[in-house]
Amino acid sequence: MADAELKKAFTELKNKSVETATRIKAVDNQVEQCKNRGKHAELTYMEVKQTSGTTKLYESVGRMFVLETQDTILEQLKDRAAMSRESIQKLENQKVYLSKNLKESENALRELVESKKTTIAK
Repeated sequence: MADAELKKAFTELKNKSVETATRIKAVDNQVEQCKNRGKHAELTYMEVKQTSGTTKLYESVGRMFVLETQDTILEQLKDRAAMSRESIQKLENQKVYLSKNLKESENALRELVESKKTTIAK
């Protein structure tokens, strides 16, 4: 009876650890994408900031380009960079949560094994 319960717990932990590792990897990929988007926005911001006030600046909207003021484009780029930083923070928190959840499951399994050892020893 105890062996079946332990075997089931080990199988559940293995499945959970594989699933969690996959999710953590996906979160890492999303963080990398957000970092790239933020860096792109910051670099574009610096380049647009260097242009003179008379330079015509266009924003891509679907398949067309719309003439925008420098201030509007700079504000949009600031917003994109800020959104990327916020997304990265949320994803990092999600990653920490997933890691904690996995460790809690491992600890619960260890406690189960220890309790079974003490019951068998008695």
